[in-house]
Amino acid sequence: MKKMIFLPVLLLFLTGCSTYLAQSENISQQKKSYDKILVVGRTSSTAARVLFEREVASQLQAKGVSAEASTDHLKELPLGENPGTGDRGAIRESLVNAGYDGVIVTNLVDTQQYTDVIPGTPRTAYVGGRYGRFGQYYGTYPITTWGPDYVETGTRYVFESTLYSLDEANGGLQWVGTFRLQDPTDIRKAVGKYASELTAALMLESIAP
Repeated sequence: MKKMIFLPVLLLFLTGCSTYLAQSENISQQKKSYDKILVVGRTSSTAARVLFEREVASQLQAKGVSAEASTDHLKELPLGENPGTGDRGAIRESLVNAGYDGVIVTNLVDTQQYTDVIPGTPRTAYVGGRYGRFGQYYGTYPITTWGPDYVETGTRYVFESTLYSLDEANGGLQWVGTFRLQDPTDIRKAVGKYASELTAALMLESIAP
């Protein structure tokens, strides 16, 4: 039985499954280019936020997109928190004045406990024997046994990453992706994989190089 792992929000970035991206949607139904994108990870863990934001920004830069981590710029703004309605206009104005025309924001939106029953593993042994009336003939035949089932419990985490265009007066939501992670254990590998899938989906569906 797996033990559940309790880590700060953005330390929860590794699972054994082959992909994190569960679904995505291009809200604007178009691709557009950006002069400069700010990457924001909302968490109380500064170390995790720095690692995540820098990795996403780095992978976007490798794809020809100008991007920066919020922890390296505009540190006076409460970008890692959920701002009140009255603060959003001021934050948007500050970002536009700093030259940003796009923002990627990642949040933890759900935590789910799971219980999976894993079937037992088959084992096959070959048993020898004496057969037939025509002298001595030795053969083998298989006997398959099954090990007991076992129960695996743990935690699945659901993250949401969104891309906003600051050029849009109505809020500018361009793209949203949902990512599911199960029993994360290694932050660096997981952040790299999350960033890879996030940036690949954005470049395919929403961001024009």
